[in-house]
Amino acid sequence: MTTRITLLCQPATAALRAGNFPADEPLDLKQVEKIATLAHAFGQPDQVLCSPALCAQQTARELGQLPTIEPALREVDYGRWAGLSLKEIATAEPTELASWLSDPGLASHGGESLTSAIERIGQWLEHYRWAPGHTLIITHASVIKAVILHVLQAPSQAYWQLDISPLTQTILSVHQDQWRLKSSGAPVGLS
Repeated sequence: MTTRITLLCQPATAALRAGNFPADEPLDLKQVEKIATLAHAFGQPDQVLCSPALCAQQTARELGQLPTIEPALREVDYGRWAGLSLKEIATAEPTELASWLSDPGLASHGGESLTSAIERIGQWLEHYRWAPGHTLIITHASVIKAVILHVLQAPSQAYWQLDISPLTQTILSVHQDQWRLKSSGAPVGLS
């Protein structure tokens, strides 16, 4: 039987809108109101999984869902860059930032490399016990990019060619261990 998976990218937080690397921030009121308009868009999924991040958990609650917190859906660990803006990092560590932007295997920030994150998420995707029906996953753009790269068997260098906007939904299906990317775009009511 086929399993359908909807990956919902968390809403923008104040840090994201300011151009900062993510830290564990809450949603702001404007985002809460936006999410409320989407509650009907996902129906009643058979299963809801969620990143451990505060904003992802708040998104699930605002959608009226009771998620299972899945540690593998966590944001990339940006080490000492978490919470800082690209401008701040470019000023303080220009060589490290330039290297990181060109080589997804580097973790010059002291956290997790993008290649390691893509491998971590791909392993989880392949080994998770997917139930038939519809699974809604609320997580981060970085995680969704990793899932897409894994499903398409694309190289980690393609990470920078993917743009996953806040509240974008990406739909996958899996049948007999064969993954398909069905669509990616804005959720109903936001397009």
